[in-house]
Amino acid sequence: MADNKSISVINLGSQRVSGAVFGRTPGGDLILKRFDAVELDGDPSLDVSRLPQLKVAVDELVGRLKIKGQAVWYSVAGHTVFTRFVKLPPVQGDKMDQIVEFEAKQNVPFPIDEVTWDYEQVSDPSSLEQEVILVAMKSDSLNEIHEQVSAAGLKGLGVDLAPAALYNSFRYNYPDADEPALVIDLGARSTNLVFIENGRFFTRNLLVGGASVTNAIAKEFGISFTEAEQQKLSQGFVALGGAVEDHPDEAVNAMSKVMRNAMTRLHGEVMRTINYYRSNHGGAAPKRVFLAGGGASTAFISEFFAEKLKLPIENFNGLRGVQFDRGVNEEQAAAAAATLGELAGLALRGFGGCPVQLELVPDAIATARDAARRSPALIMAGLCLFAALGASIFWCESAKATIENRHAQLRAEGESLLAMGRSIQALEAKQESFRTRAQQLQQVVQERSWWVRLLNDLNHAFSNDLIWLTVIEPLKDGKPLTQPLWGGEKEAGSASDKTAAANPSYELRIQGLYRMNNEGDQQVVTDYAAKLAKLDWFTAADFETKKDSYIIKLDTGAGDDARFAYQFELKFPLKNPPQFK
Repeated sequence: MADNKSISVINLGSQRVSGAVFGRTPGGDLILKRFDAVELDGDPSLDVSRLPQLKVAVDELVGRLKIKGQAVWYSVAGHTVFTRFVKLPPVQGDKMDQIVEFEAKQNVPFPIDEVTWDYEQVSDPSSLEQEVILVAMKSDSLNEIHEQVSAAGLKGLGVDLAPAALYNSFRYNYPDADEPALVIDLGARSTNLVFIENGRFFTRNLLVGGASVTNAIAKEFGISFTEAEQQKLSQGFVALGGAVEDHPDEAVNAMSKVMRNAMTRLHGEVMRTINYYRSNHGGAAPKRVFLAGGGASTAFISEFFAEKLKLPIENFNGLRGVQFDRGVNEEQAAAAAATLGELAGLALRGFGGCPVQLELVPDAIATARDAARRSPALIMAGLCLFAALGASIFWCESAKATIENRHAQLRAEGESLLAMGRSIQALEAKQESFRTRAQQLQQVVQERSWWVRLLNDLNHAFSNDLIWLTVIEPLKDGKPLTQPLWGGEKEAGSASDKTAAANPSYELRIQGLYRMNNEGDQQVVTDYAAKLAKLDWFTAADFETKKDSYIIKLDTGAGDDARFAYQFELKFPLKNPPQFK
C-alpha cells in the first residue's frame, strides 16, 4: 500500500520529546509506521537543565524508534520563537523581501545579524493589504538545539515552528472544517493558540501551561514540583463550576480547585487573544474549539472550556486523516492523537506541499545545503584526500583496538570499585545502627542523674535560710505522677486521661514554707521563684509578665504574728523531662 519512502520527525516540546516515522501512499496520504515519546523531568521553566535533558531524551527516543543516522525534520516550541504578524502594502517579489527585512529589523527585539528569521504570507495575495507572519529565533539558541539533535546521531533536514506544523496538520486532518476554528495547544511551559479561518493563519503563544498548574499545586500544598506533577497526573482534574458535589477526598478536591484557578487565568488570556484577533486582524470569532497537547487529557478540561467559552469543545485528532501501518497499536495511537498533531504536520512538511512553510535554518543545515550546491567541486577535492586518508586507516584501526582494550580494563576496575563502594555503604549503615544504640544508652545514663542535678540546682537557688521545701513532684497534664504521701490512694484517671495525647505536658510542683522575716516577708518566695524561672530545666517565659502562672499559692503573714511559717506553692513547665513512669 505504501511506497518505500519514509520520513522521520521529532517534536521538541518543553516537557515531552515525541517522534514518529511516517510513510506515504501513492495517493499522497500519510501512513504512521512508528511513534513514541519521552518525558523530561523537572520544571520546564528552568532552562538551565533543559539542554542536557533534551540530549538524553532525544537519544532515548532515537533508540526506541530505531532512526539513528536518519534525516529528520523537527520542530521547536512556540515560546522559544519570536512571532509577529505584520501588515504591508501590496507588493510582490523582491520588493516584498526588502520590506519584510526592514520590518524584521524594526520588530525583532535582537540585532538582526544575531537571529535566524523567516516569513510567510498569510493573507490573500489579491487583497489590497498584505499580511505576513514574521518568526525569529536567536541563532545561538537554535544552533544549541540542533547540536543536541545531531549529537543523537540524526541529520537535520529542517526546523519548523510547532504552531505552524499544528496548523498544517489541522488543514490535512480536517479538510471538512469550513467554520472558523481555534486550536488550543496545551503545552507544559506555554499554550499555543492557532486560529484557522478560510485559509487564514494566526497564532499567539501564551506563557501559561501545565507547569504553571503544577507550580500552583506545589505552592498550595508545600511540596516539590516533581511530587505535585505526579499527583496532578494521577488524581488531578479541573473542578467544575456551579452546584457540583465535591470530591470525597479533601486533598484531591483542593487540588482540583487550584487547577481550576490556573485554568481560569488561561481562559482570560484566551479571551484577550480572541478579542485582539478580531479587532486588530479582522478575524471572526471561532465556532469550534479543539484541544491539543498533553494538557488535553486532563480530566474535565473540555467541560471547563465549554463552560467558559460557550462553544463546542473536542479533542484535536492529529491522526484523523492518517493511515496506520500493521505494526502500530491503534488504541495507543488514538489515545495519543491529541499530542501527535505537530508530528503529522512535520511529516507533511518533509514530503512537501504544506499551506505554511516557515523554516528556521541552523548554521549547520545552512552549511550542509551550501555544500550540496557545491558538491561537484567538493567531490573532486575529496578524491584527492582519499589517498592521504588511506594511509591513516591502518593507524586508526590500531588505535581503536588499543582504546577498546584500555576501555575493557577501566570497566573491570570500575566494577571492582562499585563492589567496594557497596561494601562501604553496608559498613556505614552498620555504623549508623551502632550510633543510634549508643545515643539511647547515653540518654539512659543522663536520665539516671536527672533528679540529682535538678535538686542540686534547686538548692543552689537558695539565697538565705528563710525558705525550705516540703514537696517536689512531677505533674503530667496537670496531675501528679506519684502516689500521695498521705490521705489515701491516687485517684483513678478518667477515660479521657487514658486516651491522652501522645505528647503530654510535664510540670514540676514545688511546695514549701517560708518564715517571718525582715526582708519583705513574701518577697523571699518571689525572688526564689524568679531564680527558678531562669534555670534551663524550665520553659518559663518572662517572669514579671507571667508571675501569677508560676506562683500558684503564697500565704501572707500580715496580721498573724503567732504563726512561725507560711505555705507557698510553685509550678513550672519542664523543658526536657525524662521518661516518667
